[in-house]
Amino acid sequence: MAVTMSYPKPRSLLTKVIEILRTDNATVKAWLPRGAIIMDVDVFQKVDATTDAGGVDVGLNANGDAILDGFVMATTAVGLVKPGTTVGTAVMGAPLAADSAVTSTYIVGDSTAGGTGLVAIHYILPGSGEVITS
Repeated sequence: MAVTMSYPKPRSLLTKVIEILRTDNATVKAWLPRGAIIMDVDVFQKVDATTDAGGVDVGLNANGDAILDGFVMATTAVGLVKPGTTVGTAVMGAPLAADSAVTSTYIVGDSTAGGTGLVAIHYILPGSGEVITS
């Protein structure tokens, strides 16, 4: 199909923002609807991890690291961070087959405090009959 002003169709990003706590252990934080395609993930670290870096996994249902896989909360910085190679397999993957729980697990390691923040999950919902292909 030729590229025109109306193709490919523009899509609006929808966003779920979840809070990461040190006590998270496969904690359900939000739900994503059936058919959602995760397009991007951002991390906003609010507090430095103390002593040593802590880590975060964010997943879908039983796959505990499908969105973020071992993201490291730094000891020296706060602010917006792009997760780079720690994005999970669900990012830019297939549409979700069912409504899915978003879970969070904080991996404390040797960190004694801090290392908390927010994760923004950006997704789209294709319209009826639309197929997104690579």
